[in-house]
Amino acid sequence: MRKTILALCIAGVSATAAAQEAQRVRSNTIEEVIVTAQKRAQSVSEVPLSIQALTSDKLESERFESLADLKLISPSFTFSNGTAGNFSNSISMRGLGSFSTEGGVQPSVSTVVDGVALARSTEFSSDLGDIERIEVIAGPQGTLFGRNSIGGALNIVRKGPSEEFAAEIEVAATDDNELSTKAMINGALSDRVQGRLNVFFKDRDGHIKNLDARQGDAGGEESRGLMVKLNFDLSDNLSVLLSGDFVDTKTGGNPLVTFGLDTLYPGAQARLVALGNGDAAKGQQVLDDPFTVNANTEHFLDYTQKGLVADVTWQLNEEWTLKSISALRLSDQTFNQDIDSSPASMGNLDSTTATALVGGSTFGMFGVYLDGTNLSPLGDSGILNELEYFTQELRFEYQASDLSVVTGLYLQDYQEDGKTDVPLWIRGAPPLPTPIIQSDPYTNDYSQQSWAVFSDVTWDLNDVVQLFAGVRWTDEEATLKHKQLSYVARDFSCTNNVCDIDLTTAYVNNTIDFTSDGHSADWSGRVGAKWDVSEDSNVYASYSRGFIGIGVNYTRSSTPTNTYLDPSIADSFEIGFKSDLLDRTAQVHGAIYYMEVDDIQSTKRIPGSTLTAPVNVGKIRSQGIELNTSWLATDLLMLTLGVAYTDVEFQEFDMDCYVGQTVAQGCVNGEQDLSGERPPQAPELKYTLSANYDQPLADLPFNAFGNVSYVWQSETATDLARDPRLEQDEYGLLNVSMGIRDKQERYEISIFGKNVTDEYYALSKGQADPVGGYFQFTSRGAQAYWGLAAKYSF
Repeated sequence: MRKTILALCIAGVSATAAAQEAQRVRSNTIEEVIVTAQKRAQSVSEVPLSIQALTSDKLESERFESLADLKLISPSFTFSNGTAGNFSNSISMRGLGSFSTEGGVQPSVSTVVDGVALARSTEFSSDLGDIERIEVIAGPQGTLFGRNSIGGALNIVRKGPSEEFAAEIEVAATDDNELSTKAMINGALSDRVQGRLNVFFKDRDGHIKNLDARQGDAGGEESRGLMVKLNFDLSDNLSVLLSGDFVDTKTGGNPLVTFGLDTLYPGAQARLVALGNGDAAKGQQVLDDPFTVNANTEHFLDYTQKGLVADVTWQLNEEWTLKSISALRLSDQTFNQDIDSSPASMGNLDSTTATALVGGSTFGMFGVYLDGTNLSPLGDSGILNELEYFTQELRFEYQASDLSVVTGLYLQDYQEDGKTDVPLWIRGAPPLPTPIIQSDPYTNDYSQQSWAVFSDVTWDLNDVVQLFAGVRWTDEEATLKHKQLSYVARDFSCTNNVCDIDLTTAYVNNTIDFTSDGHSADWSGRVGAKWDVSEDSNVYASYSRGFIGIGVNYTRSSTPTNTYLDPSIADSFEIGFKSDLLDRTAQVHGAIYYMEVDDIQSTKRIPGSTLTAPVNVGKIRSQGIELNTSWLATDLLMLTLGVAYTDVEFQEFDMDCYVGQTVAQGCVNGEQDLSGERPPQAPELKYTLSANYDQPLADLPFNAFGNVSYVWQSETATDLARDPRLEQDEYGLLNVSMGIRDKQERYEISIFGKNVTDEYYALSKGQADPVGGYFQFTSRGAQAYWGLAAKYSF
């Protein structure tokens, strides 16, 4: 089956992309792309920013399916998984990310959808489709996009309703057992009202085999969602766009796929026995296969997202426009992982039979993850997060022949509640003489209010020189109510890995209950100039400053004295150029930059434990080159190339040693100096290549189209401590597709292959001695899969 598909899939795009590519071919020039990176409509070639504009045809031709897929399309973008579910995933640009494995740490890259800055990047669901474009903007963007955009910003614009009737339905199926359906309808509801509705359904089996048949395979997904947009033209000068979206997703989670044994206790080989459910040889097979786990606790990540937006545009006169964007967003997630990543279980034991040498279902493991205790705030183990926030942006926009002004006010009211419990049975922890159960179940009630004022001005000094400058002041106040029980219990009774614990005889029984307030305020800004060298070429130079807002420690390590992290400050200098060449059949955009960032926020693991703690990293220096080019090589062939060379390093940062690090390897008194080392998720070189081909078929009722894309990145660290066992080697991914579309533009059929060379990579790796060993996150795209999609337009 796969060989047959591979023979057919020389290259391709989905039919919609092919039609739009054909339109470019007919004009024999590269299509002008309009962006709103400066809060007004401009050609991407005229914007003095390092920006890659990914239009709907580009996204469809390369089968964009999730935010993580941007790593396959944009050379400036990297993505990694965290260990606390969706809310701890991290985006990096220019080598700058949160590097976080848990929540609370603010992102370094802002995600903005239809003008609304999201509190969490993972609130964006690409499954809703209908994306008009994604603007990948590199460098600090705090003036117009606010805090948390020191690495850059993703400005995502979804298609709005129009008067013309349109409807389509698309069905896709893959050989790794995914079936998805998307449908859209658009049109006028009255003379002054237009509407657009999108719905989607997706079901996919797990791509990670779980040898424990009771739990089923991991990594699968069941999703449902809809998005509706209604535009009301209240008058010739006043319009209101109402948007609503809802997504409900149930997944098989992100299991910790073990690839290395524990190092902190002598019985490390016990993990092999446990992984094999008593058979060490079978355990070695599990260890060697990144698509296999053997876990007796269910992995899951279930989340819902809801949003409402009211976007009001009032044209006050020919030059002034008032823009108001009000948004309410709600998200929640429940999440669980088997921390010991094995079939080890307390089973039906109690403290009188669970001796330090107990065998049986614990297999001699140092620690076993429990499915819950009588003290678990959720009733079982795992994580629950619920967040709700309201945002309001009010902008006045002025546009004259030689002057543009954007000035306004921004407000956000944010609330997040959380419950967490990760209980462990530990077989022996000297000097304690008997096995224990230890945990730190906690609840959080976190609120944050922020406001900002901003203004940005662009002035055409003359016909060839343009000056621009902007400033933003942001003020934040936060309150954390943290309640935590920390215990080490010696008396317990367990049934099916769920334990009742007696705290009256516990070695440790402490309660922490505090409320802590935090505050930060700082400014963002930019200043620069652009020079039109010719009609089709310009150069620009700029300085920009941004900051990451207040970070909060609501992990198990939170105390009244370490509740908040300092804001991160970034200063950046950039020189860029943009040229349209060869009668506008070629386009070259490039930038050179230098950045320094103080106190970037991250998460470190406390050595010898499963605890983590937020931390301010000292200073990071990042410099590099970015290049994005397009070439209409022939009437039938479009080629694109993107390159990002990133030279980034810590300049001042002392970090805890990684497990097993020696003095010769730089560990002195439990710390290592990371000055001169690269941060995680920061490949030195990354490039993307793609080719779109349009083939008219004169004697057939349809035309054919094709696409080939390739992305390659150099090796990179995946954790903050730079444990060499957690390095990700260099890798390259090849994606192909082909399609046909009838000449009346009614139907289209495409076949696609992702990672067709079957190149394995991990989105992230970690280490959790002495309980979890060495683990990695195995994504669906880390192996080849193929699919067939069909779309019909009415």
